[in-house]
Amino acid sequence: MQGFFYRFKRSVGRQELMIETEFGTVRVLGYGLENPKRTPILFDLHGGGFILGSADMDEAMNVQFQQQLGCKVISIDYAKAPKYPYPMAVNQVYAVVKHFYAHAERYAIDRNKMAIGGHSAGGNLSAVTCLKAKHAGQFQFVCQVLDYPPLDLATSPFAKPNPKGAIPPHIAAMFDASYREEHQAKDPYVSPIYAEPADLVGLPPALFILAGRDSLHAEGLRYEALLKQAGVATECYSYPEAPHGFTYKASADTSAALANMLAFLQKYLYG
Repeated sequence: MQGFFYRFKRSVGRQELMIETEFGTVRVLGYGLENPKRTPILFDLHGGGFILGSADMDEAMNVQFQQQLGCKVISIDYAKAPKYPYPMAVNQVYAVVKHFYAHAERYAIDRNKMAIGGHSAGGNLSAVTCLKAKHAGQFQFVCQVLDYPPLDLATSPFAKPNPKGAIPPHIAAMFDASYREEHQAKDPYVSPIYAEPADLVGLPPALFILAGRDSLHAEGLRYEALLKQAGVATECYSYPEAPHGFTYKASADTSAALANMLAFLQKYLYG
């Protein structure tokens, strides 16, 4: 039976939970869960090329989101490739969201005010989870935040732009090869940019944060254009001098990007 058990430690108000799913036990970090008042929720997905990183990476951002928005935040420590390639991370993320949706009363969550967002690989998983949620019809998100996401894992990184600040092509190719098989590359749940137009209709409003010095900049713009064509509300902010991963480091661009994320989430979680 799917459920949960606590093994939590507190740090800046966080709780560590282990969520039992049909795809294994998934560690998550929760922020604001001690608040008994029913609030909206943001699901966060960290970056790391699908093979690196942890939910702990996003703590500074998630504490800021929780404190300034008053929502609850769940950061998901999804399984990493190459040990767990696609679709394990996709399945785990969806299963964790479904768990919190099903137990909304237990966690004092407003199941009608759920947002999802992520950085780099986490942006890909956020976009994919929105596609999967629309197809399954079990729950929906009010918005999605896509922070310099890889959305085309079919085109070789060597064929993409390679400005200073981008992930080196040989590293990006290693990320791609570790995460998916070549025959899976154009699956929309791997590369959302290849989704059929009809599958984009009705997706939640999307915020794009794009880095100008990034090989992923063009595919971010392309996916935003596809969503717009499907009637999805979008906002896009591009930072010309920012490198890939810039929101993990303090800078003027980071402050501006986080402010835009906060405004977007405020609009859809509380508007």
